[in-house]
Amino acid sequence: MMLLYQSLRQQLGRTASSAQLCRQKLHARTVGSSMQVALSSTTTSTSAQILPWRHDPSLPERVLQHNDYSGAFNPTARDPPILRKLIAARELNISAWDVLPIPFYKHDWESDLATGFAVAFEFAVGELLGTLFRVSVNDDNGVVTIDSSQGSSNSSPTTTIDNNEYLKNMMDKKLLAQFNQSIINPEDYQIKFSLRPFQAELQNIFAVPVPGLTRDQVEEKQYLKGAIYRLHNAYDENGFDENYFDLVTEFAKEVGYSKRTVIAEASVKCKEFFQVKDKNTGQVIQGMEDDCEEEEVIHLARFEVVTDEAERGERVIGAWKLIDVDDLLEGNVFH
Repeated sequence: MMLLYQSLRQQLGRTASSAQLCRQKLHARTVGSSMQVALSSTTTSTSAQILPWRHDPSLPERVLQHNDYSGAFNPTARDPPILRKLIAARELNISAWDVLPIPFYKHDWESDLATGFAVAFEFAVGELLGTLFRVSVNDDNGVVTIDSSQGSSNSSPTTTIDNNEYLKNMMDKKLLAQFNQSIINPEDYQIKFSLRPFQAELQNIFAVPVPGLTRDQVEEKQYLKGAIYRLHNAYDENGFDENYFDLVTEFAKEVGYSKRTVIAEASVKCKEFFQVKDKNTGQVIQGMEDDCEEEEVIHLARFEVVTDEAERGERVIGAWKLIDVDDLLEGNVFH
């Protein structure tokens, strides 16, 4: 499990009253119903949200309701979470003994995976915002700091989200598309941002129930996205019967047997300062005021990996990729 953690790294005293006052000054509006920056009831929204960023001390409601966004028509979503975790863990070469729940105890692999996700999230966010605002990113001792008001321009000003291969290897293209560089013009806006993850916890993990199905295959053959509906109907009729497994076999002939997609998400507690200003007026148009200090927030980072067959029954684990943040894409479900 340490190898998995290492590969992830390679890839990628304010008082309560003062904090409340600062939160009341926070500027933001919603961008769609799923991407609201949640504020106190006394917050006044003064302008449109430029950057789709959630600065909130609580988890999205659906996580608290134990909804893992595994797909509305996922038959295995009706099974106990421990069963889904067992199937996913097998794909990561983790034994069943290391998955069985123990009261008040987190298995090492869960902690390592969540910590790795937090590190990857930190790197990805830094690279994303640095690219958007064309500014250098300081990533030192687990703290990402960006301040475009200091005039430290990026060493590669021509780098954009579209041509940043490093960024595209870390984040799914649908997620990157939410950060519209035509709107977030660094000539008009400046950002001040710091992010210090200090605690991570694995919230959900499951394997996509159709063997062999991957995001790339569905993008190439859109009709495969309906596979889960057919499985759902077959399961509703007679459960995991012969017809159900016949359908699985049919899909496997189309996509192959060897690969499997695993999706996992972790909550990442951070100390964060977030501010976007209008360069011309100096007005804060999104985020925190100048006199605010960093606040404790929680981000939800959702990752995906494809595994493949290896010798002696083990699995080859691919590169984890960030596919959604704070439910911006409602899980970015592809199956």
